Amino acid sequence: MRNLFLTALLFVATTGSSQVIKSNILTTYKEGDVLEKGVYTDKKEAIATDTWQGAFVSKPVEGVESPILGSPLIYNGYKEEGPSIIIGFPDGIKGSRNSVFSMTDSGKKYSKGTFYLSFLVDFSKLGSNDLAEFVSLNANHVGGSNRGQVLVAREGKDKIRFGLGLQKNRDQAPMAYDYNTTHLLIVKIDYNANQLSLFVNPNMESSEPVADVIINGEEGALTAGLRAFSVRNRSGYAGNIGNFRFAKSWNDVLTL
Repeated sequence: MRNLFLTALLFVATTGSSQVIKSNILTTYKEGDVLEKGVYTDKKEAIATDTWQGAFVSKPVEGVESPILGSPLIYNGYKEEGPSIIIGFPDGIKGSRNSVFSMTDSGKKYSKGTFYLSFLVDFSKLGSNDLAEFVSLNANHVGGSNRGQVLVAREGKDKIRFGLGLQKNRDQAPMAYDYNTTHLLIVKIDYNANQLSLFVNPNMESSEPVADVIINGEEGALTAGLRAFSVRNRSGYAGNIGNFRFAKSWNDVLTL
């Protein structure tokens, strides 16, 4: 009887979070580690599964290397742990560079239903008043072919604003937020509705709330499946980003 009870507990433990697809993505790192394990040098290069790589670009920015890991980010009630990625370029270097986390080389695996990508971010500096991409959902495991972009912009002298992009369509959240503060962002991609949504610091004690930004895709906007997500490092920006989780339900992006 005891063995049966233990077996039942094990079943609950292993199936209770079965909708959490990717988590603990940065927990194997420590502060000061280099994020990327390599760089994709060809757009048809074989996948480095569940690994951070430099995304493929035809003209890399000279003088820019992989981001370094910094101190952990903490948001009350959010369970995902691990150190964070330091955002920012050395002085004098202009441009941007993507680091990509490749999940699958199959275009069908994450192409139906609903998916959520959650993460924490804390900006101390932003270089522009225009919305700029800093996280993307990718249809190519080497980066690029965006199927959704999380955007950020400077708002006045002391605030920031988050936004969302899907192909040529862009919109921003109605509220402005503080620098030097950890924010929880959740991106929802709904293939059935052909729709992308963004939640900023949502109430985690209730069911899924109304999103801060909703973008309806044009015909064919979400035909390709997700193969990766990426972080764009930019000149003129500074902060930290981490605690990524990729899941199939609202509950599973917020609980263990």
